[in-house]
Amino acid sequence: MSSTPPSNAEPLARAACKICGGPCAEIMRRNGFAIVQCAQCGFMFAPVAPGYDAAAIYKEDVYFTSGGECGIADYDALWRRRLVHFYVPRLDRVRAFQQPKRLLDIGCASGYLMRAAQQRGWQVAGVELSPEMRRRAAAITGSRVYESIDAALGSGERFECVTMFEVIEHLSDPVDTMAQVASLLVPNGTLALSTPNCECPHAAAGEPINVWFDPPEHISYFGPGTIRDCLGRSGLEVLAIEGLEHYCRAMAGDLTFPPWVTAVLAPFRRGKRLKPGGLLGRILERAYHGRMDLYRRTSSADLPRTDVLEVYARKL
Repeated sequence: MSSTPPSNAEPLARAACKICGGPCAEIMRRNGFAIVQCAQCGFMFAPVAPGYDAAAIYKEDVYFTSGGECGIADYDALWRRRLVHFYVPRLDRVRAFQQPKRLLDIGCASGYLMRAAQQRGWQVAGVELSPEMRRRAAAITGSRVYESIDAALGSGERFECVTMFEVIEHLSDPVDTMAQVASLLVPNGTLALSTPNCECPHAAAGEPINVWFDPPEHISYFGPGTIRDCLGRSGLEVLAIEGLEHYCRAMAGDLTFPPWVTAVLAPFRRGKRLKPGGLLGRILERAYHGRMDLYRRTSSADLPRTDVLEVYARKL
């Protein structure tokens, strides 16, 4: 089956919300796809053709190396340079809700987060669709890596924690899939999840890089309210919703500084990016690169302007 769905130009008036079943109307088009929003709960998604395999894109190993129409040019470099600074600290945040025991990382790619969890005392397993990435993750961790959520469920293994970073936006039926994820948790087990905040002010513009409305890769679009509703309908209770501001600037290679540094630099930068190759750029990058306190927002008042949501929930 082709990994690229046909245009979703069928009568969208009949599209029912993937969360509450309410009526939906088209709000925009991206990459030739209509994106609709529910009139009842506000959830946004890109309807796809019946029988479309949303996971097919990620089963191809080239997804992690091509940088083509769909995919990542160099996942290993992206992890080392950017992702490690955002993903690994979430393992420390999980400890507020769950002490290390058994952890399953869904969408584990090369297994780097699994390895970081091992170093923090967790027994780990993973789920990864790409055969090559699955092989690599198993090799660097010495742990079981399942080819799908169904395979993990069929194993009978259950976990105190499931991590699922930047995955739910790829799902065509998020409520049903998250109900399966809940079934992988022991009672009172913890889910740690992240997803783009598609209600932030710059989501529709998709700048400086687009992590929001990007079908056929991203087809489910959440905000703080709709992610809470989705997880609640899946048998999970949200414990905390936090967010990352300036995440996309960091992914694009820019630096975020404390307010006082930004004020000092403003007359010199004149709205331009600081050149990372310059002397000042190298000094500041060494001082502030990977400083999560400059990105993380924990107040509900700050959530609307964050690029990415970080959600912690437990199985009911």
